[in-house]
Amino acid sequence: MAWEWGDGAGLIGGAAGFVGVLVAWASLSKAKEANKTAKQGLELSRTANEIADAAKNLSDQANALSREANQESVTSNELAHEANRIALGANRLAQEANDLFHQQERRVVESHDVHWDGGWVQPGVYRILNDGTHTAYGVSATVLVDDEQKRVTIPQLAGGEHVTLDFPQARLTYRVERRRQEEEERQRSQYSLPSPIPNFHYIAERVYWKTELDTPKEHVTSQNMSGLGNFD
Repeated sequence: MAWEWGDGAGLIGGAAGFVGVLVAWASLSKAKEANKTAKQGLELSRTANEIADAAKNLSDQANALSREANQESVTSNELAHEANRIALGANRLAQEANDLFHQQERRVVESHDVHWDGGWVQPGVYRILNDGTHTAYGVSATVLVDDEQKRVTIPQLAGGEHVTLDFPQARLTYRVERRRQEEEERQRSQYSLPSPIPNFHYIAERVYWKTELDTPKEHVTSQNMSGLGNFD
């Protein structure tokens, strides 16, 4: 049989078509593998993102816990400082209470010889004498003669020392009364009259002071039938 060029071309064309089919099938297979790989890559990427998100959440929680722990630490330090401050205050108060207790003990057994003696030393001059042997500290003495009041303050007054207060009104009253008494005495001697009734006045003394151990003391006395002195 003679070979025809048309038959050869057909064979070549069929072979080429078959090769094309093989190539197309191979390409399709590769495409499927590529798609499968792409899907796996996408899933891996999604999984990686989920893991990253979870790691971020854990990191945020860890940071929050760290901040809370730091705050608790700061609070604990503040409470510790406050406790130390309170303890120091309590120790100081205990020491003060102990000092006061011992001071009170010393006050109870303290010997303190201070006595006050008041009287006129000349017309209108009233003397307050510390008639004891110990010193009086922070002395404040007030004397009231009828409606006339005088006060004197002095840092300290030793035993045997005194302060004086001047009463101008009492001095004038004394002189008036003294002249009246002299006149009554003269008339009594002439006419045998009874002795005149003496003049009485109200005199009050108030003295406040402290001992050497700072114990407060007071002296308060008053008389309704006192004179203004007798100075001939």
